[in-house]
Amino acid sequence: MKKKSKLSFLVLAIIILFSSCAQRRINYLEQRRDILISEKNKKEKKTVKINPDKIDEFKSIEDYMTWYNELDGPCELIFEDKKEKENLSQEEMVEDFNYLFNEIRDNYPFFGVLKRKYGIDFLSNYSKYLSEVKFCKNDEEFTRTMEKIIGDLHNDHATIAQKPYVEETLDYYSHFWKDPSMYYEFLTMNKESVRDRYGVKGLQSKDLKKKKSLKKARDTENSGENLEVKLLDNELGLVKINEMLAEYELDDDMEKLDKFLEENENLKALVIDIRGNSGGNIEYWQEYLLPRLIEKKVFVNNHMFFKDGMRTRLLLKSEGISCENISNVDLGKMELEHKEDLKDFSYYSKDKIEIAPIKDNKFEGNLYLLVDEGVYSAAEGMANFCKNSKIAKLLGQKTGGDGVTLGLINDVCPNSGLVFTYTNTLGYSQDGLINEEEKTSPDIYTESFNESVDTIKKLEKIGG
Repeated sequence: MKKKSKLSFLVLAIIILFSSCAQRRINYLEQRRDILISEKNKKEKKTVKINPDKIDEFKSIEDYMTWYNELDGPCELIFEDKKEKENLSQEEMVEDFNYLFNEIRDNYPFFGVLKRKYGIDFLSNYSKYLSEVKFCKNDEEFTRTMEKIIGDLHNDHATIAQKPYVEETLDYYSHFWKDPSMYYEFLTMNKESVRDRYGVKGLQSKDLKKKKSLKKARDTENSGENLEVKLLDNELGLVKINEMLAEYELDDDMEKLDKFLEENENLKALVIDIRGNSGGNIEYWQEYLLPRLIEKKVFVNNHMFFKDGMRTRLLLKSEGISCENISNVDLGKMELEHKEDLKDFSYYSKDKIEIAPIKDNKFEGNLYLLVDEGVYSAAEGMANFCKNSKIAKLLGQKTGGDGVTLGLINDVCPNSGLVFTYTNTLGYSQDGLINEEEKTSPDIYTESFNESVDTIKKLEKIGG
């Protein structure tokens, strides 16, 4: 009997033990399952749906950035056409004008330059401009008036946009949702008022595909290609660049340049022709072009000043620009022209541009850069860098300017949907001059391409 009792107790103990282990195992598996589900949920991207018109509900950069930083990916845009297209009322025209004027006032950097060069006091013309807007009888007159007003800034970055620009910019910006400033502008330009004004369709964000140009090709003098290479003499090469392309669309250019330099290793000099190049992306020449053409590291120190406008602050945050409050900067120790222009500015950034050669550089000759008044923005930045770093001798005519800059801002009038653009950077080149005002002067003035080439041949003693 005792043996049976002991045996029964042993069986019961084993059953309890295994039941306990099983339960612990079950508990463990359940906990593990919960953890895995939690981790899976974290990895699953949540798609936010938004009507682009809701962008106006963000009243500050902080509000927008809080919302933006919580995104797992680009939003799914909901396009609602609620309004019937009607003529603008006078009140709507005035509201749009005031919006544009205030944005320009709070962000635009060149009012001092404008007074000195053209005798225009833009901000003091407010009442005059307002009166002109109030006299507009329809949308067409309003658009022409707004074009005239922004035209008083005499800056190629400050414009009322046309339909091709809106379409191209929407397409281009659709690939950069990870840039908070570009994404803000992408959402803004997708608003119903813009779609109605320009007759464009709303656009969703897209994946970025290499080697696919998203910009419309420009007509060029010869092949229609962006970069052209040829020999001018056995010892003299030519590289013609029509536009500073974005990083994802310049592979063909660099492959062509590399092949040309490899096949012509004995070049004594290389002519880079950027005449008529109105800009694009600074990475083109900073990270790809010039590193293939220099033998040692070079740098220049530019100076950039910014106002405290919301759009400017968003751009600075987006670009990761290191700035300090201008009140903490000893301007007295900086050799800058027209310091009086800085009284309305809030931030300063030292813009050091440093370029190092690539390891397998195939070119060891002298560089010459052909420039004219059509050289602008990012192309102007290259011209100014080449001159101040002394890595190339410039020939041709004075450039177009505004190359020491973060680029331009796209904005939208709330009622009409008119897209307007402007720059926000008061850029000083290393020599202490405002680049937009003084631009970049060539080392040797020439009147034509042939005169420039003949001059270079004489300097290099090429061709007898």
